[in-house]
Amino acid sequence: MKIGFIGVGSMGRAIIPLLVRAGHHVSAWNRSPAVIRDLEGISVLGSPAAAFQQEVVISLLADDAAFREVLLSSAALEHAGKACVHVVMSTLSPSLMVELQGVHDVIGMELIAAPVFGVPAVAANGELNILAAGSLAAVSTVQPLFDLLGKKTWYLGDQPEQACIAKIAGNMMITHAIQSLGDATELVQRYGLNPSIFVSLMTQTLFASAPYQRYGQNIVNRRFEPGFKLSLGLKDINLAIDAGRRKSLVLPAADAVRSKMTSAVALGDGEKDWSVFATQTVARPTDHAEPPWRTAPVKCSRRGNFWVTGARVTHNDKNYQKGPMYVAWESPEHITQPYPVVLVHGGTLQGTEWLDTPDGRPGWAQRFVEAGFVVFRVDRPGHGRSPYHPDIMGAMGPAFSYERAREVYFPEGGGETQWPFESDDNAAFDAFIAAYGPMPADLAASQTLDADRLAELLDRIGKAIIVTHSASGPSGWLIADRRPDLIAGIVAVEPMGPVFGHTPGIGSLEWGLTAAPLTFDPPRETPEQVRTADPVTLRIPGLRGVPIALLTGETSTFASYASGIVAFLRNAGANIQHLDLPRLGIHGNGHGLIYERNSDSVFKVVTHWLETSLSLPDPA
Repeated sequence: MKIGFIGVGSMGRAIIPLLVRAGHHVSAWNRSPAVIRDLEGISVLGSPAAAFQQEVVISLLADDAAFREVLLSSAALEHAGKACVHVVMSTLSPSLMVELQGVHDVIGMELIAAPVFGVPAVAANGELNILAAGSLAAVSTVQPLFDLLGKKTWYLGDQPEQACIAKIAGNMMITHAIQSLGDATELVQRYGLNPSIFVSLMTQTLFASAPYQRYGQNIVNRRFEPGFKLSLGLKDINLAIDAGRRKSLVLPAADAVRSKMTSAVALGDGEKDWSVFATQTVARPTDHAEPPWRTAPVKCSRRGNFWVTGARVTHNDKNYQKGPMYVAWESPEHITQPYPVVLVHGGTLQGTEWLDTPDGRPGWAQRFVEAGFVVFRVDRPGHGRSPYHPDIMGAMGPAFSYERAREVYFPEGGGETQWPFESDDNAAFDAFIAAYGPMPADLAASQTLDADRLAELLDRIGKAIIVTHSASGPSGWLIADRRPDLIAGIVAVEPMGPVFGHTPGIGSLEWGLTAAPLTFDPPRETPEQVRTADPVTLRIPGLRGVPIALLTGETSTFASYASGIVAFLRNAGANIQHLDLPRLGIHGNGHGLIYERNSDSVFKVVTHWLETSLSLPDPA
């Protein structure tokens, strides 16, 4: 047969020699032509479209995105021969396969999904298990090729997406096997049993199958040479969770596995065999666990607190202080970072949101200290330990309800998978809500107080990195407006929006990104002048050139505000980068991503941005 091959990775390099030795004429295309020039007996194609002039096309591209770019966006299929049979051996989402089937129906070309079970070494011996779905006639046409490549072809139905979901579900089961191997070997080892003996016992009795044997040895020997890369395995577990979501099915075991896989990728293990994620040990407290004040590791740091004081005001012939700001600080024994970090909590909350997470892990305040930063945590005026009295501060806003918390953080059917406690865990929910209080009813006045006190804090501590969350996002823009020379950079985590938006119970962003006035060039005297101006003219001198990272999670409503906020900040003159977590391989996060189960993985994204994006001072 004349075969066109698209995408020659490690699996393609194992398969192609089998086809050539059997006498088939193979023409191949790859993004990097140099990768295939050393393969004997093949012709190199100049484009993916040229492959569709052959009798059979085998595509083995990495993922949905690569498939769309190479074959759909490029219109490679437009001039395909109707007699051609297209065999997709990639692991793709069922939804993309349905879309592909529609494209092929229009062309009149047969489509077969044929993902496989087996690593490249198995493929090189022609011992794959091939999962085939498509018309029986089309599968019969290419069956001689399948017989060369696999020890068995499993026909799964006439709809190509059926083979996709079988492969995805099968890979999900393998991840669960790896998870159980990792947990079980860690358990027996803690009781003094040699894990090698244990794995040999289990893989020769109850679990005498190749995956358990192969991955068990990897885990015992701590050897993770690539067989199937962790980064690709993470892609597949995401496909499984997304496929379940589309059918209103929750896969809690898959969520747990994905969290460990994501953590391992964040630690730099993405190119290793996917069994490496089993080394990510998770310690969970039990009902009988010792309290953390007896068992938590001893920390060596300097710490203290002080007040940024407010103005004296007169009420009923007596003097009072209005809007002081509580500041807690902590620094490592050895400071390695040039700028301190100021952590500014979200609306109705307090500085404690940066401390331990709801499931008891260290929060970002500790992580920044561990990374060598001096850290300042504030309670914004009128929040937490910063005193509030309506006679002095003005009217109080509404209380924060359990229902509002659920709506913001983990709404029913919202797709959030990283929340650190179960939605029906009432005790954990009570503890979480306990930190919330009201905020001043006048949003503009509250933001003005925030910005004034934070500016005074920078006057005291010097140039700093500002990290905001949610409703404190506008505080970052206002501090830069007041003290542009004292801003090293801003990390805005899920900032309040959208542009000119209104948040029920909190207020409206009358000046675009803030409720309080900003300084524009040319000047804008009223919110109406800002709203009606050409957006490209809304320059903000205080933000010019300021490095800003805007961080958003996958499922939060706040993520939908990002595109408008990014555009506004870019027009203002900021050096803005959108850190969209799902695009970085971190999935399932909602609005509380700073304390969700994978908060450490998200923290690494932030510190990497800080390392690569900030202008550092010249050494003394």
